[in-house]
Amino acid sequence: MSEDPVENSEPFIFDNNWGHWGNLPPHDRKLTTTNADGELVVPLTEEQKFTFDTNGWLMIPGLLTEDELEEMREFCYRLVNDLESLPYDMRTPIAGPLERLVDHPVVVGFCNEFLAYPALANEDHYGFRFETSFLLYRSKGMGRFSPHNGNGLWRLPGNSHIYRAIPGKGYSGLTRAVWELNPVQEGDGGTLFVNGSHKAAYKLPESIKDRSSSLWNTYS
Repeated sequence: MSEDPVENSEPFIFDNNWGHWGNLPPHDRKLTTTNADGELVVPLTEEQKFTFDTNGWLMIPGLLTEDELEEMREFCYRLVNDLESLPYDMRTPIAGPLERLVDHPVVVGFCNEFLAYPALANEDHYGFRFETSFLLYRSKGMGRFSPHNGNGLWRLPGNSHIYRAIPGKGYSGLTRAVWELNPVQEGDGGTLFVNGSHKAAYKLPESIKDRSSSLWNTYS
């Protein structure tokens, strides 16, 4: 019984000129190219890769049609306010029309770049795993300001809150896809981020506890 080696013996050579690192060693294992619905996976652009690696988050607008949004909002409403109207196996935020969000072609493209392990990927299996999903159904005034998590550089083995990178490739061990099904206006919703905190070497300053701090960024 033999096992193909995962590593590649080709040398990886780069210099100190920003943006001229050359190519990573090639491998003969292809990542998944279609999702469960047979739709072609959409790879990230070079600008999107750079933006996520630099900031730790990435906004990609306009992925859903108005008809899709309306159908998904109606399903969310039933999950929260009329659960009994749904069959038992549909009482989850990864059922019905929301199921399409789990492996949307753009989501798979992102995960292929920052999460997938090529040795586990083929056309029947993704090279990454999906852990959990939840629905936030909120009215104005709900929720509270409670920052959490932190950098991903100094994590012990087994801790999935990790970020690793070499020139030309990043790995984001714990990644969340946030789908906004309603319009998000400035100051009226939207996830908050501290740019670059996923690989910060210093602890966050006390000013981070102030929601109006200039350290906070968002997509609204």
